[in-house]
Amino acid sequence: MQTYRQRPGGAQIPSEVPAPHPNLCLAIRNLMLREVSREVVEETPAVRELAARLRRELSLFPMIKRDPFQAVAGADAGSQILPLASRRYAIISALVYALPSGSRFFLPPESLSFPYTMSGEGFRGTVSVRREAKLYETARGFIETRPGVQLVLIDGPLAFSNWWSMTGRRRDRQRLIDAVNRFLRLCMEEEVVVAGVVKRPSARYLIHHLKLQDETDLPDAFLLLQALKPGERTEVFSPRAALRRAAGSSPFMDAIDCPIYSFYGRFSREWSIPPVRIDVPAFSLGYLDEIADYCYGSSFWNGVPVPIVRADEEVRISKRFMGEIYAEIVSLVGRRTGEVSHLAPYWGESRWMGA
Repeated sequence: MQTYRQRPGGAQIPSEVPAPHPNLCLAIRNLMLREVSREVVEETPAVRELAARLRRELSLFPMIKRDPFQAVAGADAGSQILPLASRRYAIISALVYALPSGSRFFLPPESLSFPYTMSGEGFRGTVSVRREAKLYETARGFIETRPGVQLVLIDGPLAFSNWWSMTGRRRDRQRLIDAVNRFLRLCMEEEVVVAGVVKRPSARYLIHHLKLQDETDLPDAFLLLQALKPGERTEVFSPRAALRRAAGSSPFMDAIDCPIYSFYGRFSREWSIPPVRIDVPAFSLGYLDEIADYCYGSSFWNGVPVPIVRADEEVRISKRFMGEIYAEIVSLVGRRTGEVSHLAPYWGESRWMGA
């Protein structure tokens, strides 16, 4: 197809442009097939070499499927947003699921309300920080009221990245720091073993630990998916020390009183499920093999230990559930005031909210 572009002075010169594709979806498909496959094929030799190098430079340990703990609990938190046209509301909650009893423990959920003058990123960051604080406060409350637990698995990190130092409001970040420190202090006093289970790790702690940060921009978990065999784990390393080498310091991680160490374990044979990162406080390092073996032995679903799976199922807040609550709010306000326009949903949200 030939078109023309204007030359300074008024003359027109021919310009070749690609003919428009008759189908946008097909054009997107062709682009993704071409670009993604090209990059993966080009990177494959380098990835293989890095994976082989990881196996050479790391101490790797086999795990066995066993159950060395008689009483285990999994803790998780959830949140969901109700976006009205006037302001945004959020609900956060956390729950501990205990095995083998199947009992649940939770503290009263919390609601948050923010005007649209706060940016969406700031709102989501505040919700994330307060949700994590609620998680550790709930886990602490469980230990205080339910003695006898031997191992607590937290769905989330104990080694916090620099992102946590910049998100949300200062008082909420301080609440999270205090919640983590109080939880870990209680666990140390009560001799409860603790581990944080990071299901979708994107950090590069191990890359920095091995001083490979200038050779690749890939995350730890992706490279270890190529390097680890199912049932293998890495040696323990210090994320705090790795971050100090990379960026000088980690303000949030440095605020945690207890040193945190990490290892990666490949708990699933599925090619699409990367290794999980396990964060362990210093006072639980004496149970490192027991933690690794329990997580491996109980990872029946997508490489995630079953206490975490059950806690996640119990605490999850779905959009459908929030939509049902919204419908009840509309009915309640309508009966009391006869006016429901103040409950108008944010544009585009009315479908799942049932409006």
